[in-house]
Amino acid sequence: MQTEKSNKLPLILLAVLVLAVIGFFVIRSFGNKSSSPVTSPVVQKQITTTEVAQHADQSSCWMVIENNVYDVTSYVSQHPGKDMILSGCGKDTTSMFNSRPGDGTSHSNRARNMLSGLQIGILSK
Repeated sequence: MQTEKSNKLPLILLAVLVLAVIGFFVIRSFGNKSSSPVTSPVVQKQITTTEVAQHADQSSCWMVIENNVYDVTSYVSQHPGKDMILSGCGKDTTSMFNSRPGDGTSHSNRARNMLSGLQIGILSK
């Protein structure tokens, strides 16, 4: 009797392991179906140009860059060209961002990376 039980124990453990592995992959596949590939911003709120225009000063500065809407209010005081960033509040500043007034160069990759944390939506069409 004891030998029969000890012979079944490895089979039971193997079955539990197989079920655990199957469960892991089933749960993982359900998780992947609900998430979309990272090809678009997480933020999908549609914002109109009229709404952006209502945020046109230092106390609330929104701007559009490449059809994405950013709330840059928290960054205005840190921007090296404070007057320049203020001139873009409430507007589409894509051309200013891609070709800075004065030297015509585009903003750095560091500046682009900073924007990702400030995005609040996309411009509605």
